[in-house]
Amino acid sequence: MARARIAARLLGLAGRTDLDVCVGEREPLLRKARYPGWGHEGKGLPDGPDARVTDEPAPERIVRAAREVPGLELLAVGPMTNVARALALDPELPRRVSGLTIMGGHVRRVAIGRKVFPPGIDYNLCSDPEASCAVLGAGFRTTLVTADVTLQVWLRSPDLARLRASKRPVVRAIAELAAIWAPVQQKLFTDMGGEMDPDNQGFLHDPLAALALIDPGPLHFEDLRIVTTVEGGTLRTIEVSPGAGLGLRARVATSVDVHAAERAIVERLTRE
Repeated sequence: MARARIAARLLGLAGRTDLDVCVGEREPLLRKARYPGWGHEGKGLPDGPDARVTDEPAPERIVRAAREVPGLELLAVGPMTNVARALALDPELPRRVSGLTIMGGHVRRVAIGRKVFPPGIDYNLCSDPEASCAVLGAGFRTTLVTADVTLQVWLRSPDLARLRASKRPVVRAIAELAAIWAPVQQKLFTDMGGEMDPDNQGFLHDPLAALALIDPGPLHFEDLRIVTTVEGGTLRTIEVSPGAGLGLRARVATSVDVHAAERAIVERLTRE
């Protein structure tokens, strides 16, 4: 509920009180452990109008939207639990939507500086491995924007200053939330051995996935075969030979023009 309230406030500050926000699942499909938080959620959020938080559960809303909106595209920037629940309600969901873009996966090499990370760095898919396996095996036309590329793209100090100077209340709010998150992120990744750029004000994981859907120019994609498996409790997205005939056929972002992507995201946010 807390994150739904945050989304509702940001939509209100953007002038979109006409949009509804639905509350997602609180727990993974099978693992009885709540999704981790870092204690900063909701801090620094300014007063303002709110979009409506409805009583309709998120999985049911996904199913209804897929039936009501021709050519619907789904953008998933968190654990796959809600999409997996929606699949259980409507197994035809992959054929009802035009595509599914996911911020998640660890395909080739994920690094922060010289520190190369194991697959568990992928929070979104690894938070609910069983849901991720269900979604990735369901037959969606899938685009993966993986941690391989999102950890190369971040908000920089001059970008943060541009956001703070915006005339739009929602953009200024995003700037303040980013400033609160920056030291949390620095501690999180340096404690794991990552070599953080001191000017990194926040990795642009989810914005890059959104950019892949609406303006994919800075990203390079390959059509790959991906096998999903759970090893030692951790989800893995393993690239296999196309000739093997195994796994999910997916459009995968494998490289990015870092500066073009950062510029495109910041310019969209600061556009008046």
